[in-house]
Amino acid sequence: METGVAAERHWPRMDPPNVLWFFGAFALEFAVYALIEAIPKSQSGLWILLTAVGFLAGFAGAAAVLLRRGWWVPGGVAAALAVGVFPAVAVAFLTLVGVWPSGPFFKPLEDFSGWTFGVGLATALVGLLAWWLTGFSFVLAVTIGAILVSSQLLTPYFAESPSGDERAATALVIGAVVFVAGVFVDVFGRRREAFWFQVLGLFSVAAGLVWLATVDGEPGRGWIPMLVGGVVLLITAGPVRRASWAVYGVLGLYAGVVHYLSKGLDETGWVFPLLLIVLALLIFALGMAEQRYGRSLARRFVRRPPPELSP
Repeated sequence: METGVAAERHWPRMDPPNVLWFFGAFALEFAVYALIEAIPKSQSGLWILLTAVGFLAGFAGAAAVLLRRGWWVPGGVAAALAVGVFPAVAVAFLTLVGVWPSGPFFKPLEDFSGWTFGVGLATALVGLLAWWLTGFSFVLAVTIGAILVSSQLLTPYFAESPSGDERAATALVIGAVVFVAGVFVDVFGRRREAFWFQVLGLFSVAAGLVWLATVDGEPGRGWIPMLVGGVVLLITAGPVRRASWAVYGVLGLYAGVVHYLSKGLDETGWVFPLLLIVLALLIFALGMAEQRYGRSLARRFVRRPPPELSP
């Protein structure tokens, strides 16, 4: 049985130390940006740049020391913090040299700027470098997040002041590409790395579908793809044993079915809640069937069933 650093590398964990490490990291990143934002703009931009560079260097140095001493998760989280603070360094530098678009009427999500898009891409590249140096898969979450944000920053290049539908289309396309890339990464045995591609790719797709389904949408424009996608994910999640697929699948299936039931039935009557009970019981029964027959299905569709513990 694996112990120590080897176990941390190969088996995802959800225990109190990990909760504290990751929550502390998120809180620290928010605090760092709050401190940078609190530096008076009337002061020289050099102070903002030096502050941001200092935090980046501090996080990178902490990551190197912690990883060298065998603190696998804290060291990897420190590396992720370094990547997360990189945009502040880039923006501060570009502001100092006078090329960052900071006019009062400039809106990065509505007006395209090569500088804002470049910062997003550079952050993704720095994230890939940090992952290559550390091998800590969570760094890829920051990297993929930067890619998704960059895609939205690029949208105004193709459509000035893009509408919500155009942004949803971008989220759908880029999310699908990221998810498919994650499937290929998974096929080649990099399961922990593939997890972030799949989860964040599906999140982007789900966000696009939710917009099309609920915001100024035509009937069925987003609900039908959501329902179909949920069914497909649920069918495939069992044989390949991917819990993240099942999460998005059951949400898409449940939301779609409830939507169409509410459209065809009186929500104040007794039939609608009764059908909701039946739907919940069917989902529960599906989980029992997966527990009972999932392994045999996995052996049919997957050459080597993955480990029991899935992210």
